[in-house]
Amino acid sequence: MMDGSIQSQIVQFNLLFKRYDDIYRRAAKQFDMPELTLWILYALREKPDCTQKDLTDLLLQPKQSIHAALKTLIADGYVVLEHPEHNRRSKFIRLTDAGAALAGDTADRIVQAEQSAFLTLTEGERETILSLFDRLCTAMQEALRRIEHEVHTPGETA
Repeated sequence: MMDGSIQSQIVQFNLLFKRYDDIYRRAAKQFDMPELTLWILYALREKPDCTQKDLTDLLLQPKQSIHAALKTLIADGYVVLEHPEHNRRSKFIRLTDAGAALAGDTADRIVQAEQSAFLTLTEGERETILSLFDRLCTAMQEALRRIEHEVHTPGETA
């Protein structure tokens, strides 16, 4: 049996995490766009030379979902695909002028809100929250790897 206070903290953390995630979902809804579209615009502002694989890796979304969202953005005239000079196999996703304007009205406003929120914390608090969250993610990934190993190797215990 797990310690009640630890379980209570886990529940509190998960609720806070879902609340934080919901902030972005609501922002996308306010901008009248799918959440993934907002994240793609956000990513393209932060990393202008993105490929579809980069977006898949950055946003941790299935490539089919990224592809479908990009098809819509291309059809709406917000992004284009360009071959880099050194590599004809991959394509960079570039914002058009209309896409840059859309990103300015949406993703850039999210970035400004994030910066404003982060500035309510001291430099030390920001470093601490990032360090602790990274440690927690790494520990959770390792714990789930052990579970996956147990599931795939029945009869053995970790």
